[in-house]
Amino acid sequence: MNNIIPTKMIRLILILITLSSFHRLAATDIDTSNTKIKISKRALNHTLEVEKKIKDCEKTEAIHIILSEAISVGAPTYNTGNHIGCYRIYEGAAYKILHRYGTKCKEVQKILESALEKSYGDYNATEKAWIMRMAFDKILGVPTVTK
Repeated sequence: MNNIIPTKMIRLILILITLSSFHRLAATDIDTSNTKIKISKRALNHTLEVEKKIKDCEKTEAIHIILSEAISVGAPTYNTGNHIGCYRIYEGAAYKILHRYGTKCKEVQKILESALEKSYGDYNATEKAWIMRMAFDKILGVPTVTK
C-alpha cells in the first residue's frame, strides 16, 4: 500500500480521536478487525499541521468561495461527460487563487502549485480533473467523494 493516506481515512481517524477524547472511548473499544489502516503519528501530525496552516491564512474565506464556485460549475460539467471542461474550470480557479492570494497563503499556494504541476503530466482529462478536485478538497478540509 502506498504511503499516501486517503483523505477519507484521515477524516475517520480524526473522528475516532475526537470521539475518544469526548467520550473517554478507549482505543481497544474500537473494532478495527476488518480495517487495515496503518498510520504513523508523524503522518497524522503533518496532516493536522497542514490543515492549521490553511485555516490560519487570512484569506481562507475568499479562497473557499472561489473553490466552492469552481466546484459548483465544474462538477456538473464533469457529470455531463465534459471532463476537460471541468479540468479547465478547476485550473482557472487555481490560477485565480494563486494570482490573488498565493503570497499570502503559502500552504494553499503549495497545494495548488503541486496539483497544477502534476496535472500537466501524462494524464487524461478525467485524471486531471480529479487531481485538481482532490487539491481543492484538501484546502477546503473535506474528504473527496467519488462515485
